[in-house]
Amino acid sequence: MQRRKSARLPLYKSALYRALLERVGTNLRLLREARAWSQEEAAFQCGDMAPPYFRRIELGGTNVTALTLARLCEGLGVDAAALFVPLPPAPKAAVKRKPGRPRKEKSTE
Repeated sequence: MQRRKSARLPLYKSALYRALLERVGTNLRLLREARAWSQEEAAFQCGDMAPPYFRRIELGGTNVTALTLARLCEGLGVDAAALFVPLPPAPKAAVKRKPGRPRKEKSTE
């Protein structure tokens, strides 16, 4: 594996770069799940890609080349634009209480 050039390291931490990787990964997962494929099946359909590599792409954990994008699109039968569709805003997470003692009731005395 090649090492990243030190001059480019800040680019790999940029918000836009991270957002693009997340977008591609999430859309890839949604397209795969729509076909009811496992990650292994999807990796096979996408040019006999290694399943661990496919998983890293879905998790947004690896840089994706144009060749890899082409393999993904061909295997899924979609246009490249389908991998870059903007994601809907994430729903707000509900505040969860820690398990343990029950909540104390306020007395009205």
